[in-house]
Amino acid sequence: MTYKVIAFDLDGTLLNSQGQILASSKQAIAEAIKQGLKIVFVTGRHHTAAKPYHYELNLDTPIICCNGTYLYDVQNDTTPLANPLSAEQAYKIIEVAEKYGLHLLMYSRDHMNYSSLNAHMQKFAQWVQSCPEHVRPQIREVHNFHELLKGQETIWKFVISHPDKDTMNQAVSELSPEEFSCEWSWIDRVDISNNGNTKGKRLLELLNQWGVSPEDVIAFGDNHNDISMLKAVGLGVAMGNAEEEAKKTAKIITLSNNEDGIANVLTTYL
Repeated sequence: MTYKVIAFDLDGTLLNSQGQILASSKQAIAEAIKQGLKIVFVTGRHHTAAKPYHYELNLDTPIICCNGTYLYDVQNDTTPLANPLSAEQAYKIIEVAEKYGLHLLMYSRDHMNYSSLNAHMQKFAQWVQSCPEHVRPQIREVHNFHELLKGQETIWKFVISHPDKDTMNQAVSELSPEEFSCEWSWIDRVDISNNGNTKGKRLLELLNQWGVSPEDVIAFGDNHNDISMLKAVGLGVAMGNAEEEAKKTAKIITLSNNEDGIANVLTTYL
């Protein structure tokens, strides 16, 4: 098999527990690029939160963001493929979050918007300040999500979180799967986007543009929102730290994101 594209989830996969790309992964990716393979990020992150790593690896490919909600052209700052939430959908999500007392994060066209800093956002804000200024993620404190929506902002997705999983499940149950795509991205967080948005679907659209067969693709992931991508490609790889459902979906399981799992797979298969 001659592979042509490698797709990476970021958190829990390409990034270790400290939010860093391992030196072994960098070296293996650099070698893959020398061989002519394309490297693409397929992430739940907002594009501004993926760009520091895109810059670190000196990539020139687009980024699939917010679990497949949009394709971001880094060089031209455009979104040639996108399926954002409507204002009505956004209001519904805000209403449910307020009802259950959930922490809410809203991803708009160019910002990640929050009304309060929970522990996750505090850690994230510290990382933001460490990034080079020209690729620094855009986070913004807002006092009223409703007011932001009145400005006709493009809304990519929301992230809801709460330490009690039963509370989270109750909230998610109020969001119709016919209207919303709700995917667990962490033990206490659910990403909510427009119905039909998945990493696998958007990756297949990009591959079609490139004229690449899904069988010629390696994809790495670790969580529920990676399952559609792992299923879609020729070689789906689950990290050793992956959720069990992701492991069951993958063709192979490698070492954890804190070990040389990515390098081992790429050395073996390329």
